[in-house]
Amino acid sequence: MKKRVALVVMVLAAILFVKHANGLHQEQAGELIFLDVGQGEAILIRSPEGRVALVDAGPPGVDIVEQLWALGVESIDIAIATHPHADHIGGMTSVLYNFPVRYYMDNGRAHTTATYRDLMETLLRSNVTYLEPVARELSLGSVRLVVLPPPNASDLNNTCIGLIVELGAFRALLTADSELEQIDYLLRRGMPPVQVLKAAHHGSDDAVSREWLVTTQPEVVVISVGANNAFGSPHPRALQLYATATSAIYRTDWHGEVIVGMYADGSYEVMTAHGN
Repeated sequence: MKKRVALVVMVLAAILFVKHANGLHQEQAGELIFLDVGQGEAILIRSPEGRVALVDAGPPGVDIVEQLWALGVESIDIAIATHPHADHIGGMTSVLYNFPVRYYMDNGRAHTTATYRDLMETLLRSNVTYLEPVARELSLGSVRLVVLPPPNASDLNNTCIGLIVELGAFRALLTADSELEQIDYLLRRGMPPVQVLKAAHHGSDDAVSREWLVTTQPEVVVISVGANNAFGSPHPRALQLYATATSAIYRTDWHGEVIVGMYADGSYEVMTAHGN
């Protein structure tokens, strides 16, 4: 039933005429989809032209391939593994087996887990072109992905690839599991205001600060998190901080898939699989 609901929501998201506060759009939306993968993270980006990027692929055992099929994905222009923790790359091997993937990027940091080794072996056998995680802009049709290369840190959470997703005047900021060390690093680089901010590290309190929120000025915060997880995420202190920036806080454990329809004029709409 969840997959059927998600598919219906995505059909609605593709409707060309969508009522917004600033008038009636007559253009197709790009889509930023925070998949419901439990205690992990996977984000699908789809341009108005149908170009696709996948940022992370959830934990091992997740039904990421079926979720992508349900969303009508047939191929992936670029797959990005932000860092090699299993809750972010657990489904990436299955993605590479089941979809044509043109480009692949990771943070360049090796890990010791079987999940990471299996992924690397699959990549070596594939025809995927590897991209270094350097400062660059990637074109996804009319959507632009601005790559924020990670700092040289010892903790893998602070070596995540960051992304600014841009469609005209619309911006979203994705920083995976970045904690305060990397967030401070990004602040020193200079971050723009954004309409949508993905809460870093599943809403942990070591991954957000007042300065971060004052600088990014999010109108919407999305937290990728599993229900009743062992880490107590999202942390109450983090939720209090996010609430100082916006009342529009969405959680995949409560709302299921969170779908942001994004428009070049900077407007957007948020829909959820559970309709709340």
